[in-house]
Amino acid sequence: MLFSFCRYWMRYAVRCLPGSVFRRARVALWRAVGFRIHPSANVMASAVLVCGDIEIGAETFVGEEVMLTGGEIRIGRNCDLAPRVIVHAGSHEIGGPQRRAGPCFAGRITVGDGTWIGTGAILVAGADIGRSCVIAAGSVVIGKVPDNSLAAGVPAVVKRVLGEDESSVRPAGRAGDAS
Repeated sequence: MLFSFCRYWMRYAVRCLPGSVFRRARVALWRAVGFRIHPSANVMASAVLVCGDIEIGAETFVGEEVMLTGGEIRIGRNCDLAPRVIVHAGSHEIGGPQRRAGPCFAGRITVGDGTWIGTGAILVAGADIGRSCVIAAGSVVIGKVPDNSLAAGVPAVVKRVLGEDESSVRPAGRAGDAS
């Protein structure tokens, strides 16, 4: 009970430490209440770690207003979670007609090393994303995404396999692009 109370109030404490200057302090505070976050990770001040068994790997970036909650969440090394990503490992069984949200359970979500999760994507219990993947903005991941895949949609499906040399791709219309 005391542990949950501390985790709850920690959300407000880390918001008082904005910007990159306080990156290490924020990570230290989250670690103090039991979340396993590598010291080199960067969890933005407005990110919310609610409950569950959360692990964040080395050099991973967790963007503004990201929410991590529910069961077991494993985010690998060198990952990027864009703003407003939701990683929700908890769910419910389907209940009877009086209340369809039946008994709750804690699921598992895994994000492999080097993966980029786009803005507003949602990962739900059972999501298992491989290494070096890209999850498009606004996608909903409910199952397995193999290594080196670009997945998009609701529900997310693999759109293509990414090659090892595919690192120079950039969005069209970016500032500084030649016309």
